[in-house]
Amino acid sequence: RCLPSEIDITKYLPEAQRNREETFNELTTIIGTIHNPHLRQLLDLFLKDEMFIKLFKSAPAAKKLHHVYIGGLLEHTTSVANLILTIGSHYSGVNLDLLLTAGILHDIGKVHELTYSRSFDYSDTGRLLGHIMIGLEMITKKIGTLPGFPADLALELKHLIISHHGQYDYG
Repeated sequence: RCLPSEIDITKYLPEAQRNREETFNELTTIIGTIHNPHLRQLLDLFLKDEMFIKLFKSAPAAKKLHHVYIGGLLEHTTSVANLILTIGSHYSGVNLDLLLTAGILHDIGKVHELTYSRSFDYSDTGRLLGHIMIGLEMITKKIGTLPGFPADLALELKHLIISHHGQYDYG
């Protein structure tokens, strides 16, 4: 009998075809383009959180709909960030730093919403709270450690996170 720590889940579950370290480096480069010091500090807190990064690099983005594989969340997030960079430049007046930060953080709650040790499923926390609420709590906690983080900026970021599904019916 094997211990869970001895099992390489990528031998039993689908995995991102692109190298996760390369994808993470691409996302880190995108984060490096953010000029707002408060948003950059917030993202840096997530980047320095080793447990979060370990989960973020491995988590799927969903159970059924999209990026349903190990590393799917990282790949989905990087794709969203690239879309924001491409589309955002076409519109004047867009706060690209805020939009990028929201795009990068919009699904972070999925690191705790989904499980993937034997199959793709929802955790108890995921079933009861969902990734939007989990992510909002994670962001609020990190913002609370940053002295001088503007309240209006926090409010705008939180709004983007909780509204990213677009309809109340979808969370």
